[in-house]
Amino acid sequence: MDNRIIRLLLSVSALLMLTGTPSFAEDALEAPVIDPNVVRLGLKEDDLDEENFEVGLFAGFMSVEHFGTYPVYGVRAAWHVSEDLFFEANYGLTSVDKTPAEDFISEDTNFFTDDERDFNYYNLSLGFNIFPGEVFVTKDWAFNSSFYLLAGGGTVDFLGEKEFAFNIGGGLRIVFTDWFAAHVGFQDIITDKPVVLNPQGREGSAHNMQYTFSGTFYF
Repeated sequence: MDNRIIRLLLSVSALLMLTGTPSFAEDALEAPVIDPNVVRLGLKEDDLDEENFEVGLFAGFMSVEHFGTYPVYGVRAAWHVSEDLFFEANYGLTSVDKTPAEDFISEDTNFFTDDERDFNYYNLSLGFNIFPGEVFVTKDWAFNSSFYLLAGGGTVDFLGEKEFAFNIGGGLRIVFTDWFAAHVGFQDIITDKPVVLNPQGREGSAHNMQYTFSGTFYF
């Protein structure tokens, strides 16, 4: 009698397990542990402008070899071919005083006229943006920036002579808006030594160091 009751209970248990297993499997399929349906946020991308041309004014100081350091000012224009490459044209002007030799001889000694003392130059350079990044004003406020290198050539009109000049330099560009940027720059404008200051005809170069600040506009 007891064996019959035990067999009956085992049969009922087995039947319940067989009938309950599909329901459990269906519930597992209906409620997966990881939901593959990802809800995407409505992100908004900035509308980037495509201004490739840049023009502006610059001012600073130039150390003219044999004469000293004087204020310099001029205009600059650039064409940005890509994010890394650009062409830049510069025209600058400064004016120098007497050389130490003139002052040594006498106060009235003048080797050059006032017009000849004007140092005018223009050049065309190829530029490379080498370290693009950001300049942080505060923890949450930053501006796009880039360090760049320049190399090119042009013409210098100085002391009654016009001659080719090679220039190298670099700078930091900080873009404040999509239409305005500021630059801190340096250029070494290299020429042959002026003939009037090199009567013996010795070979050599004159290095004219320029340090400027400029504001430019994109269009």
